[in-house]
Amino acid sequence: MYDVKYSIDFNEEVKKEKAIILANICCEAIKGLLVYPYLDVIVPVPSSKQRSFQHVYFISEKISELINKKVDFGYLKKIKETSQLKSIEAENERKEILKDAFDCDLRYKDKKILLFDDLYRSGATLNEITRVLYSKGQVNNVYVLTLTKTAVKR
Repeated sequence: MYDVKYSIDFNEEVKKEKAIILANICCEAIKGLLVYPYLDVIVPVPSSKQRSFQHVYFISEKISELINKKVDFGYLKKIKETSQLKSIEAENERKEILKDAFDCDLRYKDKKILLFDDLYRSGATLNEITRVLYSKGQVNNVYVLTLTKTAVKR
């Protein structure tokens, strides 16, 4: 378990420094995977919110450089605006919001994808994206790496 404090209050240079630390930690985890040598591409989850510093994209790019695997920022597209899911408790409501929100093409047909995101809460977003990658993208396998898991009220 690692403890790297990352706050939106930091200036951009500090955010980049922290993001590089996180990328290095991610690389350790990825290189420990049995599937690591067979991964074809890193696919970051599209951001649901525009920010001046898109940390998921920045960290994805650093991971790509460190493990010598391609990162593709244009493969997975968010094609529908969605409200933020963190305040929505009902799983069926989350699924409905995410329905038809993502798209991809066949460029990685039969390939192994490493899907990268910053946050795992309920799995609804990652489940929907994975469904799209398998059905529309016809990928062979999807592996998921996230930076953190949030506590869920139960």
